Amino acid sequence: MFIYDLHVHSIGGSACGINSVEEMMKRYKEIGVTGFALTNHFLHGNTGVDRNLPWQEYVKEYARYYYDALDIAQKLDFDLLFGIEECYGGAKEFLVYGIEPELLIANPQLETKDIAVWSEFVRKNDGFIAYAHPFRVRHYIPDPYAMPDLSFVDGIEIYNHENNYEDNERAVTTFKTSGKVFIAGGDKHGTSFSQTYGIMTNRRLRTTQQLADALKNNQFELYLGE
Repeated sequence: MFIYDLHVHSIGGSACGINSVEEMMKRYKEIGVTGFALTNHFLHGNTGVDRNLPWQEYVKEYARYYYDALDIAQKLDFDLLFGIEECYGGAKEFLVYGIEPELLIANPQLETKDIAVWSEFVRKNDGFIAYAHPFRVRHYIPDPYAMPDLSFVDGIEIYNHENNYEDNERAVTTFKTSGKVFIAGGDKHGTSFSQTYGIMTNRRLRTTQQLADALKNNQFELYLGE
């Protein structure tokens, strides 16, 4: 089985990132993880990229941390995948897989934080969109228990390694009959960890489209650091 973390940050792309993409990959490799989706905070989240840049320049700079690490990933035999974490309001966030930076550049309407616009775009382009840590309790989240609109997403990150146990269990209980795809992620920002969450697959995922397809078709098992 191959293990993938679906929720990872790095210095530069995320203002809260602690280590570089290279350092993150090496740490994941050490603990036996096959690859991860680099989901740095996007325009309306805690991004490390200058929000005042024009759209195309912003996306290029955001994606640079991913592209600059691809050669290193190949040398490490590590599957580095492109992803997005964006805020849609009230400090609530969603995750996107299956969309390449070039497609983002060609769609400046995504400069909005409107999740309905993102949802239509992602689904139209065969991607996968999921709510991140839906019931996370933090001082900066005004209403942590607000119920999200499930019509906009394909999945829900019900297990987040940086959440409290109670936060994750609330998500499991609330969404168990939702019919949505359940995913898990580490939400790691630095290399000080020995376990993470994610998914396990029977085949390697070399591209973000392969990841999106595996999620949409439920071709995976949850990995909870065991």
